[in-house]
Amino acid sequence: MVISVSPHELQALAAKGELDIVDVREPSEWVAGHIPGARLVPLAQLRADPAGALPRDGLVFVCAKGGRSAAAAQLAEQLGKRSVYNLTGGTDGWRIAGLPVVIPSQSKPAEPPSVPEKTDENSTDLVEPSLDGIVAHNLRIARAARGLSLDELAREAGVSRTLLGQIELGRTPASIGVVWKIAQTMGVPFATLLSTVPSSGSIVSTREASNRLTSADGRFTSRALFALGDPEAAEFYELRLAPHSREDAEPHRPGTRENLVVASGHLELKVGAETFLLGAGDAVNFVADRPHSYINTHAEECWMYLVVNYSEDTRRAR
Repeated sequence: MVISVSPHELQALAAKGELDIVDVREPSEWVAGHIPGARLVPLAQLRADPAGALPRDGLVFVCAKGGRSAAAAQLAEQLGKRSVYNLTGGTDGWRIAGLPVVIPSQSKPAEPPSVPEKTDENSTDLVEPSLDGIVAHNLRIARAARGLSLDELAREAGVSRTLLGQIELGRTPASIGVVWKIAQTMGVPFATLLSTVPSSGSIVSTREASNRLTSADGRFTSRALFALGDPEAAEFYELRLAPHSREDAEPHRPGTRENLVVASGHLELKVGAETFLLGAGDAVNFVADRPHSYINTHAEECWMYLVVNYSEDTRRAR
């Protein structure tokens, strides 16, 4: 049975540290403020892979007002989860109750407009397109170029055919793990599935409206900060790892290196048999063609910036 809880009841339960608070709103809503300790799993992503997004019991679902979270709670109940809660009134009710929210930004600046102001008729600034649509378009082209059916690609990548079909239609956002599996199966760099048609103008990506890829459980997000589609651009990403979280990465293509700097929080980085403990301002350059893991054992979010450098052979495949 799904149990409804008030904001103050949730605050008391969360203080015990035994609940998994799942925010099922959209990323644009999340950046405006979320409940402390929550993780983001948009409802569409949750519906696409509920088992992967909900690995444990003791779940509290949150949305803006309570409608979407109620639907998510019912889905969790159908999966056999026994301790399932729904926040009455959602984050709006949480704010009205005077409880604190977390703004996912280091410096917490004033929110920028989602669309840049137009300064003149000849402005070349472009708004970043939908990432779901970009991945869908590139997936269709890459799959057709290799003569693979949906069944064949799904089988080789270890991804559900239904999920793959929904991603290709642009109806379901792909998680970081799924995009990685698809790229590896087709033998292309990760960024190939994110690329767009290069533009001679400037592309503005505001924090509020930017496109992000998210892990299945919502605890790890990646935001591309480079010109998607430019074969000469270095792959530059902003990464967020939630408190007490881990993200495992499969080996990249031979010769790939990663240059990572921690902007805030703490990170334990495992690369093969090596372990690096990094704090704010620390940086590491490592060979990424081995299994590696990003681990946050602390109670605060970890924000990082990552540059990926490929070998010449891999660059030519982009």
